[in-house]
Amino acid sequence: MRYIFITPWKIPKNSLLFDFIQEFFSRISKFTPVQHIFPASQLNPNEVLAFYTKEIKKLSVENPICIALDENGETMSSSELAKGLEQYEVKGEKIILFCLGGAYGLPEELKSIGKIDLISLSRMTFPHEMALAVLVEQVYRARCILSNHPYHHGDKSPLASSLQKYKKK
Repeated sequence: MRYIFITPWKIPKNSLLFDFIQEFFSRISKFTPVQHIFPASQLNPNEVLAFYTKEIKKLSVENPICIALDENGETMSSSELAKGLEQYEVKGEKIILFCLGGAYGLPEELKSIGKIDLISLSRMTFPHEMALAVLVEQVYRARCILSNHPYHHGDKSPLASSLQKYKKK
């Protein structure tokens, strides 16, 4: 299994999130190979589809699954993401592409390129660099859940558990 993150933008080294994102790429790589594909220069909205098409065609021999971030995608817990990644592995997927858009999202034509699932990090909108930061942390967390690593402490906090018990009374 290999994870490839594709973004139509490069994270500037002076970004507040640059080191965070690089750290989590490094952490993920302890579980599975990871790669970040981005253009050499800034793209205009009309060039985004061509960029995705070119990069995904390079990988088409391996018939990857694309998990695209979209505000209308399925929201899930960290454990649900972990289960989903595990199911892809069980099905024999060799590559999972994580596709993130820029300011205008992902092009509609991306759906014709191959197998695609839509997920949403939240019903809220995030700057694209922050979305990547949240995604790489969640992918790392998912890998930790699958390997019983102590990074993830469970899905219910003591407060949520106590409030839920209180509501049942």
